[in-house]
Amino acid sequence: MYNIFVDRFNNGNRNKKPSNPKKNSFIYANWSDTPMYIRDKNDEIIRWDFYGGNLKGIIEKLPYLSKMGVSIIYLNPIFESPSNHKYNTGDYKKIDPMFGDEEILKELIEKANTKGINIILDGVFSHTGADSKYFNKFGNYDEVGAYQSKDSKYSSWYTFNEFPDDYKCWWGVKDLPNVNELNESYMNYIIYEEDSVINKWTSMGIKGWRLDVADELPTEFIKEFRKELKKNDSESILIGEVWEDASNKISYNERRSYLVGNQLDSVMGYPFRDNIVSFLKGNITSKELNNKFMTIKENYPKESFKANLNLISSHDVPRIKTELNYDEAMVKLAVATQMTFEGVPYIYYGDEAGLCGGTDPDNRKTYPWKNEDENMIEFYKESINTRKQYNVLINGDTEFIDTNDDDVFGYIRFNDKYEKMLILVNRSLENKNISIDIKENTLEIVDIKYSSKKYLEFISKECEEFNLQISPKSFNIFNVTNHIEV
Repeated sequence: MYNIFVDRFNNGNRNKKPSNPKKNSFIYANWSDTPMYIRDKNDEIIRWDFYGGNLKGIIEKLPYLSKMGVSIIYLNPIFESPSNHKYNTGDYKKIDPMFGDEEILKELIEKANTKGINIILDGVFSHTGADSKYFNKFGNYDEVGAYQSKDSKYSSWYTFNEFPDDYKCWWGVKDLPNVNELNESYMNYIIYEEDSVINKWTSMGIKGWRLDVADELPTEFIKEFRKELKKNDSESILIGEVWEDASNKISYNERRSYLVGNQLDSVMGYPFRDNIVSFLKGNITSKELNNKFMTIKENYPKESFKANLNLISSHDVPRIKTELNYDEAMVKLAVATQMTFEGVPYIYYGDEAGLCGGTDPDNRKTYPWKNEDENMIEFYKESINTRKQYNVLINGDTEFIDTNDDDVFGYIRFNDKYEKMLILVNRSLENKNISIDIKENTLEIVDIKYSSKKYLEFISKECEEFNLQISPKSFNIFNVTNHIEV
């Protein structure tokens, strides 16, 4: 899965100028400028900044994404909104004019499908924007919003402590008034009506949704959302933004049950990121890493663990290159683990091109077209190709092994066809000798090495004892065949 923050990915206009720039917005002079927030003395954003990325730009780069091996594109919110990130929705049924329109979205869906790529959208349903057709705090929409009148048809969507200025909002942010998700009118608009938000976009060919702040959505809302989604397209997917162990989460004094089969198909794998980053930074040993991963695997239903989104960066956390102190070798170890681990690899746009960045907005820089790290792009391509070449890496189960070395993390991917892949990751600055007991066996060693020619080298040999020497800050993938017991 490839995540695109639309404004920062690519501008597909011939003149490279932003489409339909917003009133009082800040447009960067150069695509490579560093993003920043323009705030007042109270630290409130007073002018949103834009680069001009749009849906046409994604269409233009579909060949690149296809060659990369991407099969799903997840778009951060694309609906009309005053901001660059669109998490303060203005109109759920309209594409933001800076990004394009419905015809361009249809074109993106159709052209992506011809390359075997599906599109999923980001849905922000726990709150809307204050500057929206529903709340209309600033009078920018023709309809009467809830802020303007108690008689507004949207009034019941919101909770006012004292009308109109004292209202419940997301984490105290006045620009994000909370909605009453179980309100009948709201449920009809988002879920049930023939032209509901779900039905409108799913019928156009959208293959699923990612629910923003799923922890703040009522269980009943998620269940009903899923029912309608699956009714429209049984193969569509529903993903939730959950930062912790999704099988054991207590939110608003309720123990959530996201993964029991009637709510979420998958969740954002932040525990995966936390675990592998902690290991690569030397904060935990390989045995501790094993235990952390085993806990998640044992807690999640088998299907949920296989569908878990294994991310190492996102728009809400520092990019992996920055997190690992710009150490390219360590970044490759994270990527190699991500691509061979059980679950779905999740790529945040630009990571494959060597993009770095700290906290928001630094982690939302533009994709560095014509200034990419070609070595890293090639590494991603080869890693994805290796994953696709061996079905056991996609659908196999996982056994975590004790390497008896704090610095070497190891696991075996296997399936019922007796296919086995052994993956070893050495984070240290030293060569490591690892011994694993194996009886009569034949090994095909798939050792990804990168030279000036950037090639994938296959070596085959036979042995009775599996003694390995792992180079400093490197990984090895071994394909173990012929019914070998490991």
